[in-house]
Amino acid sequence: MKTNARPYALILFVWLILACGLVQAKSAWYQDLPDSLRTTIRLKTHLLIHLDELSASAVESLQQANIPFAFFAEELDPSGPNTTFDLLSRRQNLIPVISSADQEQFAFENNKLVLITPDAFDQVTLEQRSGDSLFSKTLFSTKELLWVNTAPTPTNADLYLTLWSQCGKLPNFISANESTLHQSASLVAQLNARDKFYGVTLSNNALLAAVSWKSYPRRTSNGYFCFPLLTGNPEPFIPYKAGYRFSPDIMHDSPANRSYLKEFKAVGLSPDFGLTDHFVFDKKARNIRRNNEQEMINNAVEMTNDPLRGDCAWFPGRAYLDAGIQSKESLQPNFSVTAWIKPTQTDANNSILGKGRDFVLKLHNGQLTYTMQGIKDYRSVTSQVPINEWTFVSLVHSAYENQIRFYLNGKLTDQIDLITPYSESDYTLLIGSNLWEEFFVGYMDDIKIWNRELNDDEIRLQFQENSDQQANQLGTFWGAILLAVFLLIGSYFYLRRRKAKAPPKQAKPAEKLTKPAQHQEKIYCFGGLKVINPEGVEVSQKFSPKIKQLFILILLNSVNGQKGISTSKLSGILWPGMSTQNAKNTRGTNIQNLKAALASCPGIKLLYREKLWFMELSEHCYFDYVQVESQLNELEKSAGIPSEEGLHKLLDILSRGTLFPNMSESWLDPYISKMSDRIIEMGMKLFESLDETKHAHQLFKLAEVVSLHDPLNEPALRKKLQLLTLQGKLSLAHTVYDQFAKVYREMYQESYPHDFKSLTAEQ
Repeated sequence: MKTNARPYALILFVWLILACGLVQAKSAWYQDLPDSLRTTIRLKTHLLIHLDELSASAVESLQQANIPFAFFAEELDPSGPNTTFDLLSRRQNLIPVISSADQEQFAFENNKLVLITPDAFDQVTLEQRSGDSLFSKTLFSTKELLWVNTAPTPTNADLYLTLWSQCGKLPNFISANESTLHQSASLVAQLNARDKFYGVTLSNNALLAAVSWKSYPRRTSNGYFCFPLLTGNPEPFIPYKAGYRFSPDIMHDSPANRSYLKEFKAVGLSPDFGLTDHFVFDKKARNIRRNNEQEMINNAVEMTNDPLRGDCAWFPGRAYLDAGIQSKESLQPNFSVTAWIKPTQTDANNSILGKGRDFVLKLHNGQLTYTMQGIKDYRSVTSQVPINEWTFVSLVHSAYENQIRFYLNGKLTDQIDLITPYSESDYTLLIGSNLWEEFFVGYMDDIKIWNRELNDDEIRLQFQENSDQQANQLGTFWGAILLAVFLLIGSYFYLRRRKAKAPPKQAKPAEKLTKPAQHQEKIYCFGGLKVINPEGVEVSQKFSPKIKQLFILILLNSVNGQKGISTSKLSGILWPGMSTQNAKNTRGTNIQNLKAALASCPGIKLLYREKLWFMELSEHCYFDYVQVESQLNELEKSAGIPSEEGLHKLLDILSRGTLFPNMSESWLDPYISKMSDRIIEMGMKLFESLDETKHAHQLFKLAEVVSLHDPLNEPALRKKLQLLTLQGKLSLAHTVYDQFAKVYREMYQESYPHDFKSLTAEQ
C-alpha cells in the first residue's frame, strides 16, 4: 500500500505546484492580498490616470523618475492589448487598477495587476481654498485607501499634507490627466519621500474608528492609519477615544520602529470606571460612591415615592442639596453627567446642577442649557424637556474637543463647541440650584457624575439600564393597581345585587379631541447652523464643509424677496479658479449630495427654476433668520417699544449666539456684519426706551446679546453693571466687570481705563 501511494502523492504535489503557478499568473483582488502587500499599497501615493489617457512614451519617462502609477477604468477587457500594463510591469511590482468591475472580469494574465473596487477606498475632492476646513470627520470610514480628486492640481504638497495629517490616510491615489501630469508627478514624489508613522487601532480584533490623537489637535483616524512625520522632535502618539483605554497608551516614533506596523489595542471601559458620584434618594439623599451623607446639607428637599421611579427627591421650590465638601473634586476637565428629572414647572431658568461659575446645567424655558458665567449660555433648542414626565438627561464635556454634548433619553440631541475651555472650580456641588439661586421645581432621581467622557453607546446603555429598572417598578405599581381594580369590580357586583336598578342617565357627549400639529422642519443659523427634520433629527450633521456652504449660500439668496442665485455666481463663489467643466462636475455632485441629505425634510426643497437655484421653504418650516429679520424690521418701523411676546422671541433666538459662528468665508462677511450692526443698534435703542424696573430681565439679556456681537461694547457693560447693582448682586457685577477688563487687556495689551467704582458711581 505504501509503494502504491507514492505515485498519487507525486501527482498531487505536481498538481499543487501547477495550481499555484496558475494563481500567481493571474491578476489579484486587493481584499485577497496578504497584509504585507496591502500595506505596500497603503503606504504609497500613486499617480491615478484614466487607462485611455496616457501614452507609452509618457509612461516610460515617468517610470524613470520612479513615479508609481495606478489606473482608473470603467470597463476592463482582459483580451485586449495591455501594452501600458506590460511597460509598467518592468519597474512596478504592484499596479493598482480602480474599477467597478467584478473579480471575474478582472482575469488578466499579468500577475502584478491589483483590482481595487470602491468598497476599499474613501474618495474626496480637494480644493485649494484658504480658510476652508479640509474635511469633515464623517467623510472618512475604515476603508483602507484614499482617492483624492483634485482639479486643477496644486503645485505644492502643503494642502495634501494637511489633509493627510488630519485624517490619518495617505492620499494613495491622486487624479491627473495629460495636462497636469508632470505637476501631479512632482506632488506624488514629494508625498512618497515623507517619513511615515503607520499602524492600526483595534478593538476585539475589529478596526476601531474615530480615534483621536491627543498631542495632535484635529487628528482623527479610522482603523488603519498613516501620519506624516513632522520635522524636529515630533510629539508622541497618544490614541484617545471616549469609553476606551489603549495598550500601549503612548508611543514615540524612532528609527527602530519606523519600518513596521504599530498596533494599538483598545479595551472598552467598565460602566463604573471614573464614576465619582452617584446620588440616590430613599429615606434620605445619599452619595453611594463617596458615602459622605453626613457632609451633605438638605435645604427643604423632600424624599418621596413615584409610581414609575420609586424612591426619588422632590424639590418644591427654593429647595436644594449641598453635596458636601468632597464634591469640590467633582467635574474634572473631562466629565459626564446623567440624571432622571421630572420638572413640574419650567421658568426662564431652573438649575439641575450647579458648581461655582463655570458649571451650571439647567433648563431654560424647558431647554437643556449649559452655562459658563460671564461667557455664554449654551442653550440647546433641540433638547426640550417636557413637564410632568420623567426624562433621562445627559451632558458630556470633552476637554480634547472643547465641546459639550446633550442627550435626551439616551439619544444625542446636540453638540456645541465652547468659546473658552472649561475650568474646574473649588466649589461644592449644588443639586437643584446654582450661584444665581435659579431653583429647580419637580422631581429628580439617580444622578451620576463621571470624571471621564462617556461615548454615545455608554449613554444609551445607561438609559436602557435605568429604563429596565423603571419598567420593573412600573410592573409592581400596575400589579397593585390591577389588584385594587379586581377588588373594586368584585365589590361593585356584590353591591349591585343588593340594589335596585337606577334609572339610566343620559350619556354625556364625547369631547372632540384636537390632534396637535405635527413637528415640522427647523433651520437655525444663530449659534451655528442646524437643520432639523420633522422627526427631530439634525440632518445638518451629515453636511460636509462644502455642502454646508452650498446650503447657506442658496438659502440666503432665497429669502427677503430674493429669487435665488445663478449657476455662474454659485460656482464663482464656491469654486473660483476651477475650469467650467470641472466646476460643473463638482457642483453637480455637491448638489446631489445636498438633496440626498435633505430627503427627510419635505418642507425644504432645493429647486432650479428660471435659471436660478432656490431653496423653497414650506409655511410650516421654522427659520430663525427670517424671524429675526421680521422682528428687527418691525422694531425699526415702530417707536422702539416692542411687544412683550416679540421681544421674548427675539432675545431667545439671539441668545443662542451670533450668525454662523466659526465660519470665515469672505462672502458671508456682509451678511454677518450687517446683522451684527442691526442687533447692536437695536440694543442701543432699547437700552434707552425700556423701563429698567419692568424689563430688568430682558434688558440684561439684551446686554448679553450685544456683548456677543461686540465683546467690548461699553453701553452693554454699563447696562449690566447698572442692573446687577440695582438688584444687589455686587459680586456678580464685579465678575462681569473683571471679564470685560480681561478681554480688553488681551485685545489692546493695556488695562481698561475705567475702574468698577467709576462705572457704577455714574448710575
